[in-house]
Amino acid sequence: MKKIRNLTKAFFVNSSREFAVPFWTIIFPTLFFVLFVGIFENIGTSENLDLKVGIYYEEPLQGVIKTTFDDVFSPSDSNDIPFQVVEYDSFEKGLQNLKNSEISAFVVFPENFNLLNLKLFIETTEVPDIKVYYTNDSASMYAKDIFEVFIDEINIMMYTRGEEVKLTVNEEIIGIKQSEPYRYRDFLFPAIILMSVLTVAVFNMPFDFSYYVEKGVFKRLNSTPIKGNEYFFSFLLSHLILLLISLIVLYIEAYLFDVSSYIYKPGFIAYSGFSILVILSVGLLLSSFYKNMGSAEAISQVIYQATIFLSGFYFEVTNTPWFIRWYVYFNPATYLVDGLRKLMTGNVLVPVNIIVPVIWMMASILIFSMSYKGMVYREK
Repeated sequence: MKKIRNLTKAFFVNSSREFAVPFWTIIFPTLFFVLFVGIFENIGTSENLDLKVGIYYEEPLQGVIKTTFDDVFSPSDSNDIPFQVVEYDSFEKGLQNLKNSEISAFVVFPENFNLLNLKLFIETTEVPDIKVYYTNDSASMYAKDIFEVFIDEINIMMYTRGEEVKLTVNEEIIGIKQSEPYRYRDFLFPAIILMSVLTVAVFNMPFDFSYYVEKGVFKRLNSTPIKGNEYFFSFLLSHLILLLISLIVLYIEAYLFDVSSYIYKPGFIAYSGFSILVILSVGLLLSSFYKNMGSAEAISQVIYQATIFLSGFYFEVTNTPWFIRWYVYFNPATYLVDGLRKLMTGNVLVPVNIIVPVIWMMASILIFSMSYKGMVYREK
């Protein structure tokens, strides 16, 4: 045990001595998370969203009220407002389209809303509220807020004309009211975790192995009391310690950025551990392929960039051209990041989130175990 502890310490110190290792493993993912959240989370503002607001009239509007609302919200005249109006002839259809995210908000003008015409002359007339249905999706919230701004403007217009009639809006959120909106920071956080793991698996481990091969370190192990499995365990443990530090920093950052509380649930943490095992297994596989630092640097860059951008880390990739889409489905990181995001939204993992990564892990460990002994003791 003492031998393994000393070896682990030596490997860890040696790896951390180069600034590039802690930078790309710990500092860069945290900076990347801050940068991407700051840039992309605010892209989905009301000016950039394609908002659709559904409207349903329980009875046709009449009189002054009809004229006022037709001028503002009629589908034929909706180009002057920052959303498209979709008129429904069925309440159930409009509500279902809202649940399916086909519209961003659903507005219902209730029966007897035409009494608002009478209220212009008799203030005591009771008029039912306009009802706005929305979801906890950010686009839906924007649409609801924008609609209410237009209602406020109509109230101001009516007041300036001497008609002191105030329109009131009753809001109702569809779905679980306590659920959190799924923000870009929640979407990105699982990718940043896997990005940190990939850095260790694709760069740190293969580079160290290649360096030791070039320097003939493995040859010297033959003349020492150190066994190959002790060397391997210490080597792997040193990289796990570095990765653990990176994850702790990322979780602190996630707490400061108020990332979804699902990242603290046992299911998410357990699947994160499973993801680490899978990716590090692939890292061992890559380590057994490289014979020198030059090939390690060139091939690792290609694999890393392809994995990052063709796994759905930052954007949807299932619609990519067929000649590169094969890598999306071949890549284990695609299923791992998808699984983490399912857990973050309270959904259940599907078999493919487990089966494909397990196949990769078993195949990687098998191939590495077959080539490890020769790589360690018989390098040229």
